[in-house]
Amino acid sequence: MSSQTSKQSAPKPEALYRRMYYIRVIFAVVGGLITGGLNIRGELGIIVGATVFLASYLFLKSVEPFRGIPDKKKYYMTGIFSYFLLWFSIWVLSINLLYPAALP
Repeated sequence: MSSQTSKQSAPKPEALYRRMYYIRVIFAVVGGLITGGLNIRGELGIIVGATVFLASYLFLKSVEPFRGIPDKKKYYMTGIFSYFLLWFSIWVLSINLLYPAALP
């Protein structure tokens, strides 16, 4: 057996980008549940959502498999639209389910 077959190869960038996307989706779900569960509304809710996005950015920059990403722009661009759309949807749904408006 050669020494090259026993070494683990680094994951391909496409696989890393896919993992980054799914990690960001998890952060969006958790952030939306936190924002809605704590009944945070208005500008403060948007600040919390942006803060959770920045936390996902810092997480991806600090985890070992993602440190070798060749394109540094991918750290904040991968899944940004999906993050905010999913986070906002879960935020609104969780507020409406947990704190329904009083009927007249």
